[in-house]
Amino acid sequence: MKYKLTSEQISSKVAGETVILNHSKGAYYGLDEVGVLVWDALEKGPQTIESLCEVVTSEYDVDPDTCKTDIDGLLKDLISERLVEIIK
Repeated sequence: MKYKLTSEQISSKVAGETVILNHSKGAYYGLDEVGVLVWDALEKGPQTIESLCEVVTSEYDVDPDTCKTDIDGLLKDLISERLVEIIK
């Protein structure tokens, strides 16, 4: 399963964070450092949880199972806010 950014959002880097606007909802979101890594990877194109974990584990000392669980949670949050969608 792959994930990609939706067309309902725009993002910008501000003071070391990525700020995201869902223009259909008029809501702003901010990401922490790990979230920024995930978002930056998604900006390059569709990603799997595994490919996103590779990005995160290359920068942070986290075991793959914890990484997968955390990224899955982040993706679910981003999907619920219509910032990311699943590609079948």
